[in-house]
Amino acid sequence: MNITSTLTKIQKWFRYYSKNLENSFGQSDLIDHNVKKGESREYEILDTLSKLLPTKISVVAKVVIVSASDIEARMFDGALVDRVHWPRLFIGEGTNIALVESVFSAIEVKSSLGKKELTDIFEKSKSLRSMKCRVSNPELHPLVTAFAYECDNLNLSFFDFVTHFKDNSNYSPSLICILNKGLFGFADEIGGEVIPVNEPNSNTLPILYHTHEDSLLVYVYLLSNWAGMEDDVAKVFRLYCDSLFSNMECFNFDVDFLNAVSSDETIRDNARNCFKYKPSTDIKELYTEARKAIGLS
Repeated sequence: MNITSTLTKIQKWFRYYSKNLENSFGQSDLIDHNVKKGESREYEILDTLSKLLPTKISVVAKVVIVSASDIEARMFDGALVDRVHWPRLFIGEGTNIALVESVFSAIEVKSSLGKKELTDIFEKSKSLRSMKCRVSNPELHPLVTAFAYECDNLNLSFFDFVTHFKDNSNYSPSLICILNKGLFGFADEIGGEVIPVNEPNSNTLPILYHTHEDSLLVYVYLLSNWAGMEDDVAKVFRLYCDSLFSNMECFNFDVDFLNAVSSDETIRDNARNCFKYKPSTDIKELYTEARKAIGLS
């Protein structure tokens, strides 16, 4: 971990939390039982979030989310739940039941992030975001986020994230955090400025945020903000690490590329091949190769 004097104290603190998660991930590798290993990793990130997020948000593990129509979403590793205004339905041995209206965001935890894990995240997201809420705006749905400890090829996984989104834009997860590497999310581009949004739709842009060792900090900020942090509070929080937020690098594919790779499986495969086996190459360089590979200038 390389902490320099140019970092703010809040960045240093969050990098220590990230280092602790990284260490716990390595220690859990000594566990032979895969289920227990996974549960240990889920506990560590959920416990960290419970310590860092505002207390109006309750972090609950092993959650089944139900609707007034008695529909159940697939079980999530965790969820951010409003316990101030909503009762808990059930708590048992390793299982919590929550009303869909009480959930700010469901959380899925992955040891590593690849195409298989992304498929699972999107399938679980669809099971939840297709459910209807009965309060305020019935068109709103709980958000879905994911946290991954590792990702062998961030460039390829972002491409797969984007193509999954193009196939399931209405049921997409809102945010995926990859520890010490970056975040996959969505934004609107207004006046040349990228504005993060929490409700993905067919018109939003999938964005790769190059947060590097500050991924956990940005993840906590966005979760806090989307769970009801007041605008004035959010602005003050950003001032504590203004340089990070002001200089954060973002990347997105152009609309013509997105339309091309979602229109034909062969085109998608040709483009995807340009991102394979090159995890260390700048994604902008790979994107240029991919555009040429599918006949775009």
